[in-house]
Amino acid sequence: MSDAAPRVLMLVAQFWPLVGGAETQARRLAAELQRQGASVEVWTGRWDSSWPTEAVLDGVAVRRIGGAWPRSLLRVRRWLFMVSLGRALLREARRFDVIHVHQVLYPAFLAAVAGWRRGVPCLARISSTGSTSDMRMAARGGVGIQRAVTRRLLTRIVAVNARAQAECLEAGYRREQIVRIPNGVAVGPAPAVRTAHEPVTILYLGGLRVEKRVEDILRAWMAAGRPGRLRVAGDGPHRERLQAMAAGAVEFLGEVEDPSRLLRDADVFVLASSAEGMSNALLEAMAAGCACIATFVGGNVDLLGPEQVAPPPAGAYLRGSAGLIVAAGDVAALGAALRDLSSDPALRRTLGEAAYRRCRDGHSIEAVARAYLDLYRTLPGRA
Repeated sequence: MSDAAPRVLMLVAQFWPLVGGAETQARRLAAELQRQGASVEVWTGRWDSSWPTEAVLDGVAVRRIGGAWPRSLLRVRRWLFMVSLGRALLREARRFDVIHVHQVLYPAFLAAVAGWRRGVPCLARISSTGSTSDMRMAARGGVGIQRAVTRRLLTRIVAVNARAQAECLEAGYRREQIVRIPNGVAVGPAPAVRTAHEPVTILYLGGLRVEKRVEDILRAWMAAGRPGRLRVAGDGPHRERLQAMAAGAVEFLGEVEDPSRLLRDADVFVLASSAEGMSNALLEAMAAGCACIATFVGGNVDLLGPEQVAPPPAGAYLRGSAGLIVAAGDVAALGAALRDLSSDPALRRTLGEAAYRRCRDGHSIEAVARAYLDLYRTLPGRA
C-alpha cells in the first residue's frame, strides 16, 4: 500500500446507538483515523427500523446494512445482514485500500473472503478474551470450515493484549499474522491532584452482566466494612438482582452518557470481571487519574501490571506498577484491596498518577490510530 491517505472500510456488526466495548472502540478509532487524514467509512447492521440507512457520526460516514426485522426473528435478522453484507462487500470492496473488522466473528469471515476475491487486504481485531473471547464465540456459533477460511484469508489479526495473542496462536493463526495494538482512549492534561477526604468514592462503570461480576464488588465492599461510598454506573440484565443485594446501601446510577464527571469525582475505580479484552472503562478511569483495582484477566494485566506473570495467591492482591490486581472471583482479596486503598490517600495518589502516565504514554487514541495507519501501510497491495 502506498503512503497516500488510506481508504478504510471499518466493519462492526453493532454500532451506535448500541454501545459496548467493540462499538466504543470502533467509534473512537474511526473518528481519530479520519482526523489524521484517512478516509473512513463504517458499515454496520440496521437492527432497528427507526435507524436511517445512512448517517454521519463524528464526521465519519455510517452505512447500516440489512433489514430491520422484528426482534423475535433474531436468526432471520442475522442471516439477512450476512447476505446483504456479503453482497455489498463483493460489489464495493475495491473502493477501499483496507478492510478493518472489529471482532473475529462472522463479519470477519465475509470480509476475509471478499478481500481475497477483490484483492483488498483485510484485518480483524480481537475485542475480548477469556470466557467471552472472540475465538470461543466463533467456535460456538460457526463451523470449522468458516473458522479455517477466516484464519487462512485474513491478512492480519490484531491482538489487544498478551492473552489475545496467545489465543490467536492456540487457534492456529501464524505468528507473522498477529500484530499487537492495544485499545485507545482520549487522554487530556494531567488531572488535578485529588485531596484526601472522607468518605472516599469507589466507582464501578460498565455493564451489569454475568462476566462483569459486579456482585463480587458488592460482597467485597460489605465484607471490608463498607469503606467509603460505592457507586455503580451502568445497566444490564442483572441490575434488579444487584440492587436487591445492596439493600439501598449502594448508589445505582443507571446508564451514564458521559461518565467523565463521575470519574473525576471517584477516588477508586474497581473492575471485577472474569473476562476482558482491554476495558474501555478501565482506560477511562486511568486517564482520569483514578487509583484502580482490577482482576488478573485479559488486558487488565497489560494495563495495571504487565510485569505480573502469575495471578496472586488466594486472599491476597498484587501491587502492579499502575494499580492493584486480584484474582477473578476472590472476594476476600478484593475486599482487602478496597479497604487498604480507601484508607491510604498516599497510595491512591501514587497509583492514580502512575495509571495516568501509563495511559498517556501507551494508550492515547492518537497513538493507537497512528499504529493502525502504520500497519495499513505495511499490508500487501492489491492482488
